[in-house]
Amino acid sequence: MVMVDGVQMAGTSLNSLDLNSVERVEVVQGAAAASIFGAQGANGVIQIFTKKGKEGKLNIDFSSSVASNQFLNVGNLRKANLHGFATNANNEVIGGSGNPLVQDPATLVYSENVIFNNIDPTTNINKPYDRNLQYHDHIKEFFTSAQTTNYSLSISGGSKNGDFSLSASNNKQESNFRGDGYNDRTNFTSNVGINLAKGLKLRSITQLVYTKNTVDLYNKQDFGLNNLVFGIFNARPFVDYNLLDTKGNHAYYYGDASGVNQTNPNYTLQYQDSDDRKVDIVQSFNLNYAFPKYVDVDLKYGINHQNRSVEYIAYNQSDNDNSNDQAAFVSWYAGDNLGEMTNFTFKNTFQNFLANTTAKFDFKEDFKMSLPIKSVTQIAFDYRKDVRGEYFTSGVGIPLDPPLTANQATTYSIRRDFSTEFVTYGYLISQRFEYGDIAGLSAGFRSDYSSAFGEGSKPFTFPRGDAFFRVSGLNFWDGSSIGNVILDWKFRAAYGEAGIQPQPYDRFPTLSTRTLGSTGSLYFGPGQSNPALDVEVSKEIEIGTDMTFQGLGGNWLTNITFSPTYWKRSTDNAIFRIDAAPSTGIGTILDNAFSLSSTGLQAALTASVYSGSNITWNTAINWSQQSSQIDEVKGGAEVVVVSSAGSSNYVLKAGDKIGQLYGFKLLRSLDAISPLTGQPYIAPADRPLYEVASNGYVVNIASKQPFFTPERSSFGNPYPKFNMSFINDFTYKNFLTFGIQVDWVQGSHLYNQTKEWMYRDGIHSDYTRPITINGETGAWSAFYRGVYAQRQANGTKDYFYEDASFVRLRNVAIGIDFAKLFDIKMSRLQLVLTGRNLWTKTDYTGMDPEISSGTTNSAWDRGTDHNTLPNFKTYQATLNIGF
Repeated sequence: MVMVDGVQMAGTSLNSLDLNSVERVEVVQGAAAASIFGAQGANGVIQIFTKKGKEGKLNIDFSSSVASNQFLNVGNLRKANLHGFATNANNEVIGGSGNPLVQDPATLVYSENVIFNNIDPTTNINKPYDRNLQYHDHIKEFFTSAQTTNYSLSISGGSKNGDFSLSASNNKQESNFRGDGYNDRTNFTSNVGINLAKGLKLRSITQLVYTKNTVDLYNKQDFGLNNLVFGIFNARPFVDYNLLDTKGNHAYYYGDASGVNQTNPNYTLQYQDSDDRKVDIVQSFNLNYAFPKYVDVDLKYGINHQNRSVEYIAYNQSDNDNSNDQAAFVSWYAGDNLGEMTNFTFKNTFQNFLANTTAKFDFKEDFKMSLPIKSVTQIAFDYRKDVRGEYFTSGVGIPLDPPLTANQATTYSIRRDFSTEFVTYGYLISQRFEYGDIAGLSAGFRSDYSSAFGEGSKPFTFPRGDAFFRVSGLNFWDGSSIGNVILDWKFRAAYGEAGIQPQPYDRFPTLSTRTLGSTGSLYFGPGQSNPALDVEVSKEIEIGTDMTFQGLGGNWLTNITFSPTYWKRSTDNAIFRIDAAPSTGIGTILDNAFSLSSTGLQAALTASVYSGSNITWNTAINWSQQSSQIDEVKGGAEVVVVSSAGSSNYVLKAGDKIGQLYGFKLLRSLDAISPLTGQPYIAPADRPLYEVASNGYVVNIASKQPFFTPERSSFGNPYPKFNMSFINDFTYKNFLTFGIQVDWVQGSHLYNQTKEWMYRDGIHSDYTRPITINGETGAWSAFYRGVYAQRQANGTKDYFYEDASFVRLRNVAIGIDFAKLFDIKMSRLQLVLTGRNLWTKTDYTGMDPEISSGTTNSAWDRGTDHNTLPNFKTYQATLNIGF
């Protein structure tokens, strides 16, 4: 859940907001803290607060920045620069006819396929590309540096009657894929507060966002089978994608010689365009009245609307000889190369109303009692309404020559036209008591209601509570020996429950498709919905302590605080699509299939390391560890899930860690014993046929192929041992600032599916690495192909399950404020130079150990690297001017 100034934002993505208008961000983790937000807050809440004006003089601030971004490739992922294809005496790559491969100048298709016996034990990957085929580094050719520019202007001020803050900004980011488009976003933010009367305040916060996106990188052709990134990772390295045919066009597919899974990104960029435009309105009103005593009433109303229009054009490709020859083309729905115009319209309006009444009583001050007791009573109600609509049309058969105008397709049809409405509302009652600064206790509950269909849409009630005890507030503490070391010590605990409501049509009482007459079908999901589907309920307990220690005295090590926390969370009735009974004929059905649990530890250490007249040095160290597992599967079943990122097999069964991978394991010893049978994998009589190769793996001497276990088994705990961040900030004479952050993730793993699929086609650079088998040293193709194909082609193999631990220089920044340095009559004239992700130490052989290409927000599909775009290395310069 994302809250902006106390109101939920559900129709606009987080990355559409202007960070220059944000004053601070708070993260509420888990049900123990988020239960007050109701059924939508089970997974935590991000609270964003925009800048307000302050009473006093008018402030004008301008900021301008330019950044250069480059995709990381810390594992030096690349394709093999040598090959093992059949060649003639001149080292020219030949086909079955014995003639060198050439390309047809009209179609750019290779005359015939290469001869590559990748399982022949004599095939050695040691021939250079120095004749009819030349080597191309596709990653370097297409992953280029790109710029991001940002401009922001803000005006703020205030008086006793109110305050205001107005800002406008523009952010433009170019695609790092060569020849692709850009994302251009313009924001206007207004935050105005008016004091209507004594104790009565009205605030209006408006954010207007216009976004134009022309990036085609993720516009997948053939319903996701190919895209620009996938095409370059799966092409053989001799393919020259920059060639033009005799008509000056690019070719889509060069024939099987270039790799059966390759497509030319340049063809896609030539014949496809997309124009994605969004208008977002995030508007909220806040009316607050503080009675003269005791009671405070706060009303908030927010409306969040997004109107998104996407125009997709696949130009007529009928004059492209390669398209005609290979029956290959780009489209969404068209079944030929005559072109297509598809228009998508998405509308989303989300409304959120919150009413909150708080009564505060101080028994000592208000009622003249001797007990230092304070009471806070909260009664709150919120209402949320989410209306979403989709409408898109598609036309096929468009003119050969541009320019094009709307609806020029010869055949036009409506593909989808529908809307959904989902309403939730609930109330919260909470009571809190505090005894001085020594102890506090609160308890309450929240009930939520849903407009969703089905018998499972009954109200749900979630209890919550928290408490603290400040032992350092007791009388004996001050002046005691422990009190001289630990200046302040507080214990805290919290418990909460929250839930995730099923979506509107998850409980629809009929099949999840319904016919829309001649326009086609409206599709809500594969398989059957479930009227009895219940709410996912998350329960969490959190226990922690906060300690402030006495420093060394003087300028060194003051304000030392340490805050460790233990949490345990469980989720019952987790919603998942499982196989239905075969007799039903519906394939799968949504059900409350799992019970899950998680535990974690986290700790933060902060300190003022040095505080002098000219220099200050502050540090923070954050540490965390967590693990999640499946406690129960409905019916005791074992569910195998294939990752949407590739073919990795996740096994969901009771007792297993979430994200657990099962697969075949390579043997490293000739006498390895099967834990299932208790017998050796290789019978003693057969051991002379095998040996441990120079790379440490057991191979068949004759075939040079590796030996995998016949059974699948667990690859181990998928969770990192810990995550750490080291953050340091320095200031010199109030004009020079320096900050540095280093992140350390230890014990994490990634399944390198990118490498596995490159092994399939014999194009990964590993193919050039020599191995000694039976006294012969060479880059034996049979071994690498065997890694991919043995036991099961494209099966999950521990060979590709890599240690993804890393240490990363996350951020380094230096800022100089010339206004303070030279005593210029300005509030700020600051130049900031920033570097991000500049250095990484890791053993992971992919582009980035921090990426994962599983299903977004999936509880189990994670930890797979499958043609995934990595993080950026960024250099940025920012100029901040203030008056």
